[in-house]
Amino acid sequence: MTILFLTPRIPYPPYRGDKLKIWNLLRQLSQNHRIILVTFLENAEDRRYETELTRVCSELHLVPLPLWKKVGNCVLAVVGSTPFQIVYYRSKDMERLIFDLVERHQPDVIYTHPIRMAQYTAALDSVPKVLDLTDALSLFLLRFRDVQKNPVYRWLLNVEFKRMAAYEKIISKFEKVLLCSKVDRDFIAERIRHPDIDLLYNGVDLEYFANGEGIVSDPHRIIFTGNMSYSPNAHAAEYFVRNIFPKIKARVPNATFFIVGQNPPKHVRALHGGDVVVTGFVDDIRVEYLKSAVAVSPVQFGSGTLNKVLEPMALGIPVVSTLSSVQGLELEHGAEIIVAAEPNDFADAVSSLLENPELRLSVGRAGMAKVRERFGWSRIAADLETMFQGLVEIHR
Repeated sequence: MTILFLTPRIPYPPYRGDKLKIWNLLRQLSQNHRIILVTFLENAEDRRYETELTRVCSELHLVPLPLWKKVGNCVLAVVGSTPFQIVYYRSKDMERLIFDLVERHQPDVIYTHPIRMAQYTAALDSVPKVLDLTDALSLFLLRFRDVQKNPVYRWLLNVEFKRMAAYEKIISKFEKVLLCSKVDRDFIAERIRHPDIDLLYNGVDLEYFANGEGIVSDPHRIIFTGNMSYSPNAHAAEYFVRNIFPKIKARVPNATFFIVGQNPPKHVRALHGGDVVVTGFVDDIRVEYLKSAVAVSPVQFGSGTLNKVLEPMALGIPVVSTLSSVQGLELEHGAEIIVAAEPNDFADAVSSLLENPELRLSVGRAGMAKVRERFGWSRIAADLETMFQGLVEIHR
């Protein structure tokens, strides 16, 4: 097949989130199919990644979209009804390029990721189209709004939530819609009728996230990872230090907490000191996991499923998580992962794992088995490939 891939950001380097997902899907699908990748070029420095991308893509098209243009788009949209998340990525050059590529190549299927890019493919009727929302953006905005204490931020988020909830009806223009968790899928399906809303889980590079030799685990070390410029992660780090970690220290005095991830904001950097370590970006996240006894995901709001849960599980590191981090994943709570809502329960779960090596081993092994059975990128890409083939057959 010839697959036209459309995504808003260059999917390299594949450190976190959407870049990691798209890179791994490209890497897997390109083994058997011709990939045409189209994405925005946010700054000239990103051209250094062209070589890596052309190794897995037959064609690569980069459309410049500087920051001043994005800001200008948003200013013009103040009086409109389109979500700022959408107009931020508005480009006539991208619109013309997509039309031209479809005319010239007649791809077998178009994969659009995420809803921000649906504006460029929704009206194309000659080719079967897949829209990968990944998560329900309106659900994320709703949860984000509800935890805000600042009334101005809360009002702004409510405006964007209402705009996005209305805009998500664009999914009716696509033959298939994908989300990465059952909770997100159900949230969309309850509000918008669509005959084919399916699941495509996030995954893990099982070759990379394998046990490393010679790395010594600290039995008192707790780790939390993620892009710290992402509000739910920054909020979760501070929440854990303020509300949960002191309770753990009362039971396990030697406990340490490592906050690992790029671009920590000032209020997260301020947490560094004593038994709390803020590392910033690290070259090899796998090493940081393997040095740790327990991984945590104290995320209070957000949507989708999180790499910070699946990656340590793939390495056999037990995970304690809030429900919002794992909703929609078919994980056995108490056996493959431990889910806790309140600070006392969360602290008790982490403390019990730190105090009990056998429990750590049991939960870690069970979680690793589930991730390696269900969440490898090769399996997820194969699921997507099957979906593509089904659409192509129907279209023919």
